[in-house]
Amino acid sequence: MVSILFKRLMLAGLLLGAAACTAQDGPSVDGTPVRVWATVYRLVEGRAQDGGIPIRNMGGRSIGPDVARSDWCAGALAGSLRVDGRVYNYAGVSGRPQASCSHGPSERVRWSRSPFANGTGAQDNPLHPFRTIACDLGWVGGSRAWVDGGYPAFGQQIYIPAAVGVVLPDGSVHDGVFICEDTGGAVTGNHIDVFLGPMPGPMSRVIERNPFDFVSHGDHQEVHAYLLPMPEADEPDRTGG
Repeated sequence: MVSILFKRLMLAGLLLGAAACTAQDGPSVDGTPVRVWATVYRLVEGRAQDGGIPIRNMGGRSIGPDVARSDWCAGALAGSLRVDGRVYNYAGVSGRPQASCSHGPSERVRWSRSPFANGTGAQDNPLHPFRTIACDLGWVGGSRAWVDGGYPAFGQQIYIPAAVGVVLPDGSVHDGVFICEDTGGAVTGNHIDVFLGPMPGPMSRVIERNPFDFVSHGDHQEVHAYLLPMPEADEPDRTGG
């Protein structure tokens, strides 16, 4: 997670930048300007149901309770599912379709258990609600270079001014900094996917509860952002993670 020191430095930078720049120009930030368009994803809260769809691993073995079909399909599309307090993450596709889903490729999804409360990211790391974003890191089919040098590095931070001051469900206030610590098969180029954490119900309801105004609603609307420099390899880790 972002350190207290970094937050203070960022806030100081924003205040200095605001005094030196017009509102149209935005704050002065030590980073590479980029434009991104955003969607959201979540940890699906699934309902156990007798006779529902089984949670199977890549070997075909059941590793969890049967789940209501709509929740199973939503979890397969999102890549993560929580049922009875246990979290399961996308492990790959294998075997025959298990369910009739509106998104056909989801029907063959297989799962693995996650040791983390909110699911596992691209490098076996924990996901952080309202902080983790899935980015095109050059690892998936259809990847398209979108920053200077081609792609951001895993763990690189992106600062989105439009997120500064957003009040989150727990009452905390966002500082605009997100972390590229996940990927997705449909996340290519300058598309980012913001992780909202556990949320029940259909995706339409999740989108209504999304706190970020910069998220695109089907129009691929782009916003200004800054790719922040990676820390030097010999710098101590101050993230607390």
